[in-house]
Amino acid sequence: MRAFLATVVVGILLGLGAGYAIGEFQASLLPWDRSLEVNKGVALSQVGQDSTGGQPGGAQKQERRGKQPKVKVGEFLFDFGIIEKNPSTEKGEHKFYIENVGDADMTLADGGKGCFCTEFTISKGVLRPGEKATVTFTWDGARSGGVFNQGIRVVTNDPDRKEVMFYVKGLYTSPIVCDVGEIVFHNASSTQDSSRAFRIMGFEKNADDSPFPLEIESIEVTDPEHFEVTINKDDVANLTDEDRKSRLYQETTNLFQGLVTMKPGMPQGAFQEMIRLRTNSPQMPIVEISLSGQITGNAVKVNGALYDEKSTGVLRVDNVQQSVGKKTNIRMTIFDKIHADENTVKVKSVRPDWIKVSLTYPPEELQKTSPIRLVEAEIEIPANSPQGAFMGPEKEQLGEVVFSIGNTEESSQEVVVPIRFAVTP
Repeated sequence: MRAFLATVVVGILLGLGAGYAIGEFQASLLPWDRSLEVNKGVALSQVGQDSTGGQPGGAQKQERRGKQPKVKVGEFLFDFGIIEKNPSTEKGEHKFYIENVGDADMTLADGGKGCFCTEFTISKGVLRPGEKATVTFTWDGARSGGVFNQGIRVVTNDPDRKEVMFYVKGLYTSPIVCDVGEIVFHNASSTQDSSRAFRIMGFEKNADDSPFPLEIESIEVTDPEHFEVTINKDDVANLTDEDRKSRLYQETTNLFQGLVTMKPGMPQGAFQEMIRLRTNSPQMPIVEISLSGQITGNAVKVNGALYDEKSTGVLRVDNVQQSVGKKTNIRMTIFDKIHADENTVKVKSVRPDWIKVSLTYPPEELQKTSPIRLVEAEIEIPANSPQGAFMGPEKEQLGEVVFSIGNTEESSQEVVVPIRFAVTP
């Protein structure tokens, strides 16, 4: 009987231990919930407290490892709300704080930013136990319209939290806003039509707070021979459910759908043009939209599940969980009769330099019978990549892969694939 009871007790203890271990393992796999960080109520304060090591057994764990610095952060996100865009409101500043609640010195360093429109300073490079540092986040929305969402990264020597991300977001409105800062034609062919879609939003109201009846009275383009622009009245009800959730569209009083088409015949090389809209708005009678791009000599078509071929020409990888990473594929259809291999189709450069790209070339037998070359490219944001945002809208604010295609160095052309993504915890 005693042997039986002992066996039962041991079985119960083993079951409890296994259950606890499985529970701990499952908890470690739970996806990161940013709402825990950005809520400014009780949940946020709890996150700040938890980050000090308030887990059961945390003190014993720290004691076993010796003295260590420990990050405590109360606020991760600042929402400046809805601001009418003008020279006096385009620039902003907000202060975040990092505290060392450990028992060893903490070092803080600049880990990078997601946009050229943001800057930040750290008041102290070294924090003694109990000290705080101020992270002053400044931004310039001069080139932004609509939603603003940018992040910065601070690197620490806390072994449990080697980097901290801070975010600022808000909504810039003006009487009239275009949903893209610039309409860009990447790798456009000189022999084929290419189109880009955009939206025009009006936020103007009458004195009685009723919507102002905005009208687009005329459309001008600096190169009408090669560009055609159409703009039609639209309604928020026609948008997707996801778009309708955006504060940008919730505040819109007038909505227009636009399409710019580039016709064949553009000369090779870079170009810069302008669309000028004349409106009936007394506050904003003229709206200007920049057009830019690169015309290639050989016809190369890029497509893929996440490649926005019709609207922006950007690979939209979007959010990438740091611990997991993300892979996606694109296909380059090359109409030039080159022999596609590692010498004629290759990766010329990537930005940032830790993006991984691998190419798969068409079989030799297929290249002998078909004039079209289909080259697959796997683009990977590796696991454990540095946190940061490469979300645009300007080209230099995005990630990028540049391919070189051609038989010789002199005849080779570049195919640029911008990548929109953000690495988050």
